[in-house]
Amino acid sequence: MSLEAHYFDGQSSRRQRVRLSVSHACLLVDSADGGQRSIPASEISVSEPQGQAPRTLRFESERAFCEVAQGPELDALLLKLNYRASVVVRLQSRWRWVFVSLAGIALLFVAGYLWGLPWSAKVIAPHVPIAAMRSVSETALEQMDKYFFKPSALPEQRRAKLEDGFRQLADADPGLAPYDDYIALNFRSAPRVGPNAFALPDGQIVLLDELVVLHDDDEILAVLAHEFGHLSKRHGIRKLIQGSVVAAVSAAWFGDISVTAATLSSALLSSGYSRDMEREADDYAVELLRRQGKSPALLANALEKMERAHKKKTSASDEDDKSKFLDWISSHPNTAERIRRLRGN
Repeated sequence: MSLEAHYFDGQSSRRQRVRLSVSHACLLVDSADGGQRSIPASEISVSEPQGQAPRTLRFESERAFCEVAQGPELDALLLKLNYRASVVVRLQSRWRWVFVSLAGIALLFVAGYLWGLPWSAKVIAPHVPIAAMRSVSETALEQMDKYFFKPSALPEQRRAKLEDGFRQLADADPGLAPYDDYIALNFRSAPRVGPNAFALPDGQIVLLDELVVLHDDDEILAVLAHEFGHLSKRHGIRKLIQGSVVAAVSAAWFGDISVTAATLSSALLSSGYSRDMEREADDYAVELLRRQGKSPALLANALEKMERAHKKKTSASDEDDKSKFLDWISSHPNTAERIRRLRGN
């Protein structure tokens, strides 16, 4: 048997019509002018199937190659040449294995996102200079000041007292030394957000008036100790790393690098801390409070008051897009579970 093909000598773009056949484990290439070439099967590489596109038989000892239409005749010729497709090519032609491969890739991405990425961020975060987080934190705070926050209305004397307690807490842990140049307590008011405080990756902590008027000073310091836990464990930096990796992958996939840049300033505003991060910050607060001779129950009391205030605020008003945008500030997840753990310490 023989079949028609197109021959390219590898030196010009001219193609020649030839016929291919097999004899004694060699490919015979017969041209229209009567010439014949014999190529040993061991010197022939065959391209993978690509839809209905012609397959290429490339001759490894030279630049020449042939293009042959796919079909049973080509399959028969390759069989005579003792050609056997690679395992990957054979699996690609079986839908069951294609499905299994796609499912495996999907599981790999999911596992990387759920476990690999958080683990990598945890390893990298301690090596990120705090100074590198300054512009990100300032940008995030500027955006919140522009759209959500108001200046604090607390009396100067109350603010000074809280700042003094804040500094004593910060000085009690040498592990916070990398934040010394930037650590600060910022007072703001946000009635729509409700009572809360949160830490920025560079060491700044924002304390809302709504939390101050709801708690006594010891409870406020317990909340600040929890926020110091987020700083000590570098949770904000870890979330920025994770968000940046996701944005970079999205940019590579969809071709929009602006997504990556936007993530650096908005990751703080788009999601809260994970359950594990909240537990780590709570454990840190418990240890810090005990070193100060205070009970971990102070943080539990503060969480109960914040939870009641948040539920009351939510039921009393309809949520719009902006309030949803700041929902992570208004309520940490699994508050009841956290309170039980703190009561048990």
